[in-house]
Amino acid sequence: MPARINHNSHLRQVHRNLDLHYSGASRQVEKLSSGRRVNRSSDDPASLSLADGINSEVRALAEGGRNVQQSIQMLQVAEGGLSEISDMIRRMQELATQAASTTYNVNDRYAINREFQSLKSEVERIAEFTTYNGIPLLSEEQEFAIQAGPSETSNDVSRIVLGDMRASSPRLNLEQLAIGTVLSAQGAIDQLQQAQEGILGERNRIAAFQNRLVLSAATTASTVEKMGNSESEIRDADIAQSMTELTQSQIMSQTAAHFALQVDTDMERILSLLR
Repeated sequence: MPARINHNSHLRQVHRNLDLHYSGASRQVEKLSSGRRVNRSSDDPASLSLADGINSEVRALAEGGRNVQQSIQMLQVAEGGLSEISDMIRRMQELATQAASTTYNVNDRYAINREFQSLKSEVERIAEFTTYNGIPLLSEEQEFAIQAGPSETSNDVSRIVLGDMRASSPRLNLEQLAIGTVLSAQGAIDQLQQAQEGILGERNRIAAFQNRLVLSAATTASTVEKMGNSESEIRDADIAQSMTELTQSQIMSQTAAHFALQVDTDMERILSLLR
């Protein structure tokens, strides 16, 4: 084999392989230090695009899950207010039944009616002051929209209407009730029963919607977990594989460096001829 000075092909091959092995080791070190297989678009453009798309959807779903949880808390506040109103109307029914009996005189009915009117005012107050984050829940009829997902379709938006539960509202219609006489007390009994049934129906409707939101939150949490796993499979590095490839690159680099020293013997031969 001829020995050359200007073009030593063996040494150039060794240097080229050294560059390849050092570059491979550098890539594996980057993967191991970041924990990711794809750190830039040049690593794997298709995988990076897919992983970023999944990440965007996961973040939107996670935010939707938080919206659902907050809506559940809001409905719990509304249901708590309705529970208190229901208890007061139940007491008002007791008072109306008591006042409808002829065993009580005018003064007795006056005292009973005074408590009755106080409870009616308290029903009005509770409906006015049952709020969530400054938003009235029972003092006016309004629709609440819960954004549970990243789109505007009906699958990602849940809606519920909370009614006006004030004593003066057309729904309860208690504003004019009084039990100062036997006849007015007898008339109030039926009206209070209708109001109680209306509140019970509202509470059942809120409970059913709340159960739906609980299931939605559980489904969202499961979906976020599965999609997060999918993103991890695409983006994250296989530590065992990266360590194996790093070790391989280091061994090959050391071997190439050793051969570079051996190639220098060609220069020693040339120099020995020139002496």
